[in-house]
Amino acid sequence: MRHFTYRAAALLAAVLIAGLSGCADKTAKEVAAMNPTNMHRLANLYAAHQNYKGGKGPSSEADFKEFIKKFDAEKLTMMGVNSAEVDKLFVSERDGKPFKIRYNVGGGRGSVDPVVFETDGQAGMKQVGYTGGKVDEVDEATYQQLLAGKTSTAAAKGAGDPKAAGRPGGGPPAGAQTAPK
Repeated sequence: MRHFTYRAAALLAAVLIAGLSGCADKTAKEVAAMNPTNMHRLANLYAAHQNYKGGKGPSSEADFKEFIKKFDAEKLTMMGVNSAEVDKLFVSERDGKPFKIRYNVGGGRGSVDPVVFETDGQAGMKQVGYTGGKVDEVDEATYQQLLAGKTSTAAAKGAGDPKAAGRPGGGPPAGAQTAPK
């Protein structure tokens, strides 16, 4: 009887572990889907900085990189970030240039602020990454307004909509590349 009890307990433990790893896999896929590009990753990490540091955005590139390097390794892995290669994170896959970043932007849960900017973009359009994961492609005039910290009605389109912002539960922004399922 005792032998049977140990077997039953071992089987139950194996089933629980398998079930938990299934949940972890689903979470990892959801996090990966919300972070398909470096711009998404940086915008979400900027928001994480705000959340972990009392609403304060990073003060400089060095401060931001240090925060990322010390961030939870498992979460970084789910986001597709290698903490040993943080410098690569600060370069756009589209234009191959370093991002421009607005530092010292305050915020926190629910805030949606433009903080990450492509340098050149493509075909006259540049991407802008917002805290909360939203990424927009904008024209030069809108880009300059957002880079200067001025928000126009057109530039802030969707800023109050969690689904448009790529927030958890709302999925990635419309048209965003997502990780294979």
